[in-house]
Amino acid sequence: MAMMSSAVDIIEPETITTWLTKTCTGSHLFKITGYSFNKGIGVGKCINSDIFTVGGYNWTIGYYPDGKSRNNTEPDWLAFDLHLTSAARARVKITLTMLNQFGGTPLMHNSGAVTVEPYCSSNFPYFIKKKEFETSNYLKNDSFTIRGTVTVMKSKKHPFTVQPSNLHQQLTGLLESEDGTDVSFKVRGVTFNAHCCVLAARSPVFRAQFFGPMKGLMNESIEIKDMEPSIFKSMLHFIYSDSVPELQEVSDDKDVSIVLAQHLLVAADRYGLDRLKQICEMKMYEFIDAHNFGTTLTLAEQHNCSELKGACMEFIKPPEMLAAVVRTEGFEHMIKSCPVILKELRSKNQGC
Repeated sequence: MAMMSSAVDIIEPETITTWLTKTCTGSHLFKITGYSFNKGIGVGKCINSDIFTVGGYNWTIGYYPDGKSRNNTEPDWLAFDLHLTSAARARVKITLTMLNQFGGTPLMHNSGAVTVEPYCSSNFPYFIKKKEFETSNYLKNDSFTIRGTVTVMKSKKHPFTVQPSNLHQQLTGLLESEDGTDVSFKVRGVTFNAHCCVLAARSPVFRAQFFGPMKGLMNESIEIKDMEPSIFKSMLHFIYSDSVPELQEVSDDKDVSIVLAQHLLVAADRYGLDRLKQICEMKMYEFIDAHNFGTTLTLAEQHNCSELKGACMEFIKPPEMLAAVVRTEGFEHMIKSCPVILKELRSKNQGC
C-alpha cells in the first residue's frame, strides 16, 4: 500500500507583551520679584527656587538674569534650568512656562523626553530676549512668575499601591455633614457647628478656651464678634483642611483676593493659626501696589508680620514708588492709625 503524506499548517497562538510606563506630574511656581535689582549680577550667576518633589525626585528651578554662559549671545537672553538634586537619574519631560500677568498667552518651552543625570540640569538658555521681556506682559511691578512642570516616567510597576492621604477630605466632610458636632458659633446671626477636639488640635486659642481653666464657663453657643461670617467660614475650612482654595488658586479678581487675605490675616493672628497667617502674608505681598501699600503695612505692623513688613519697606525703596504711595488715601489712614510707622519710614527714607 502506498503511503500518503500531506503538509499541515500549524498556527501558533498570538502572544502579547505590554511595557507599562507610569508617569507622575507636578508643578512649582517660582515668583521672582525685583527683576531690575537682579539684572547685572553676572553671567552664570543663578537664583534658585525652593526644592520641590515630583515622582520621588527633588528639583529646583534656576534663573540666570544675565544668561548662563558667555557662549554666543546667551547674555542677551534670560536663561533658566531645572536642576535634579537627587542621587538617581530621571527620565522626564520638562515644561517651563512664563505666566502672562494680564491674562494673555503664556510663554512655554519644553524639553521633550530627556534623561537627567544626578545633580545635573535640563537647560533653557534662550528662553526670551531681555529687550523683548522688559516690554512684555510677562513683567509686572518689576516681578514675573515661572511655572516648572515635571513629568517623571517610571517603567517599573511596584506590586503595592499606597493611596495618597485624604485626611483633609475626610475632616472637611465631617465639618460639612455636622456629624458629631459639639460646639456652635454665632457670627452675626449665622450659626456654624464644629468639633471641639479638631479646633483645639489646630488652634492654641481654642484649646485654651475648650480645655483650659475657664472651660466650665463656656456656653453651648459662642458668639464671635468683629468678624464676617464668610471669613469665619473660610477659617473653619482651613482648620479642617489645611488649605484656603480661594487664596491658593490663581484668582482673576485681585481686589477680592486682597480683601480676603487681609481679613483672614487678622483672624489667623487672633486664633494662633500660623500657617494660615503666612499664606495670607504671601498673598498680600504678591498683590502689593501703591494703592494697598498703606493697609498692607498697617496690618503687618499691628499683627507682628515681620517678613511682610520688611517686604513693604523694600517695595518703597525706589523714590518714584514712595512718591506714588504717599499720594494715596491708604497712606493717610496708615499714618493716623500707626504713627510709629511714619517715624520708621522717615528714618529709612529721608524726605518722606
